Amino acid sequence: MSKVAELNVDIRKEISKRENRRLINNGYAIGIITRKGDTSVPIAVRKDELRRVIRKHGRNAILKLHASDSSSYDVMIKKIEYSPLKYDYYHIDFQKVSLNEEIKVDVAIRFTGKEFLESKRLVLNRVMDEIPLIGLPQNIPEFIEVDVSNREDGDVIYVKDLVLGEGLKTDADEDQQVASITVAKIVETETEESGEEVVVSEVELKAGTDK
Repeated sequence: MSKVAELNVDIRKEISKRENRRLINNGYAIGIITRKGDTSVPIAVRKDELRRVIRKHGRNAILKLHASDSSSYDVMIKKIEYSPLKYDYYHIDFQKVSLNEEIKVDVAIRFTGKEFLESKRLVLNRVMDEIPLIGLPQNIPEFIEVDVSNREDGDVIYVKDLVLGEGLKTDADEDQQVASITVAKIVETETEESGEEVVVSEVELKAGTDK
């Protein structure tokens, strides 16, 4: 269940590239508060405070925004844009929410037990990294967990196999593939000096070419 966290934001009275640059140089990320049918509210938020809140409460937490004009908003983070050079927060879209109205949010899929696959020379092939969930804001989780520790070669995980949680649903096709399990491909090579046969995994070969 999402947690409620509090965050202070400043209302942006001036909207210009120059003002945006000034805010960013002073440790802020720019953003907007939106809701369908409502006028958007331009805001700025300190990046260190936003980072602290996300680290403590999670990406899908319900946030109580306290604005500099004394107004307040119940929101969730809809989208985060990062600056291309520093990969730091640049623009945040906050979506107004009501605890009595369902929303749709893309939630990360987290696979656990991958080390057990590796011990059996199996590979997890991820097809989906996130899934759209529909439900009340307070029921939206930080991630959907999928345990693959007991999976075997040839196993396929579909959307219909995911445990979404109470009160949650998805509009993704239930037969859409989430991941599959296959045997790690082995490539046999022969050394020039000794003529000995060396077994190298495909992953190791790829890593070598990336250096």
